[in-house]
Amino acid sequence: MDIPPHVEIIAGQLLPRFIPKNPNETSLAFQFTIAPNSTYRVNYVKKQVKGKADWVLTGYEEVKEG
Repeated sequence: MDIPPHVEIIAGQLLPRFIPKNPNETSLAFQFTIAPNSTYRVNYVKKQVKGKADWVLTGYEEVKEG
């Protein structure tokens, strides 16, 4: 799945605020809105790289209201 660059950049900037405190969690999802009215839901999975958690963006969807 090709993720638009603007979605990937913004999701990456917001990611630190959503990382679970539980180290056993292996996935997360969150939504954000880009003005004026585009809302996206992004999905991440945790991979271990050299003993360190690395959250990888695996997908997104545009959320339609209504």
